[in-house]
Amino acid sequence: MSNLTISIIIATFNSERTLGLCLRKVKEQVYNKKKIEIIVADGGSKDSTLKIAKKYGAKIINVNIDKQNAEYNKGIGLKKAKNEIVLFLDHDNIMPHSAWLSNIVEPLAKDRDIMGSEPLRFHYDNSMTFLDRYFALFGGSDPVVYYLGKNSHLSWANNRYNLFGNAKDMGKYYKIAYSRNEIPALGGNGAALRREVLLRHAKADPDNFVHTDVVADLIRGGYNKYGIVKDTIIHLTNNNVLSFLARRKYFIEKYQLQYEYTRRYHIYDPAKDKGKLFIYVILSLTFVVPIWDAIKGFYKVRDLAWFLHPFMCFAFLIIYSIPVFKGGIKYVILGK
Repeated sequence: MSNLTISIIIATFNSERTLGLCLRKVKEQVYNKKKIEIIVADGGSKDSTLKIAKKYGAKIINVNIDKQNAEYNKGIGLKKAKNEIVLFLDHDNIMPHSAWLSNIVEPLAKDRDIMGSEPLRFHYDNSMTFLDRYFALFGGSDPVVYYLGKNSHLSWANNRYNLFGNAKDMGKYYKIAYSRNEIPALGGNGAALRREVLLRHAKADPDNFVHTDVVADLIRGGYNKYGIVKDTIIHLTNNNVLSFLARRKYFIEKYQLQYEYTRRYHIYDPAKDKGKLFIYVILSLTFVVPIWDAIKGFYKVRDLAWFLHPFMCFAFLIIYSIPVFKGGIKYVILGK
């Protein structure tokens, strides 16, 4: 068993729906409890979030409610962390079994060249909600990221690792060497990183912290070895598609375009991704490719949730178009 100490950082804001299960599964891990600290960085919750956090012995950090958001809260949590490894666990991430934490830390314990580790897939089982099964099956909650080729989690339609990076199969995990020019959207949903390396070689202060940005900082600085563990992480959303899309629309309008000008990592990079974005627009409008991808996935895992895909592609096309028509067209076309 690993001797590495771990700081688990969870950003919260009115997170009572999922936080209790998240923390209960942390407590069930077969890992030395003396080597784990749980930090809950909370932005002013009015529900029972803090009561739940206290029940499970978390260290609660109160974040300025005027500045709080998931990424800023994570940066505050990182600032307070003390241990060798920091694990960024969203409040709606659930560890699926008691050996999960040991599995995630194993690449970091065995190989000093490895700077971070993440699970290979989102957890799937047929008892999950329809929407959560769809996200798990395709390996993410954003079809734009999927078609830009920047998913960090493998779809259940694929048996072998086919994402960015030069992969070496190490048995329980893949050791990946990433190129500075091809970086997936790493750093969230149960990502573990070496704390000292992160603080020294990434812009990880709260005002600059975005999980994909700090990992990109490390990779571009030469700290490009990562462990992708052959395990899963549960990501709970809900079963209301329209509610989910409304939240995504809010996030994109309030944060996405504004951040894109100052971000170090771009899901959409105008210098490289215009062609892929154009293809996404066409395939979303015609439905043929999303339907075919759903059929291929269904052949691997027989679940009708695959066929939500054409609708989600079209829906994301609409909600991503909103900031464009509100002044972002120069960024989309010119990158400025």
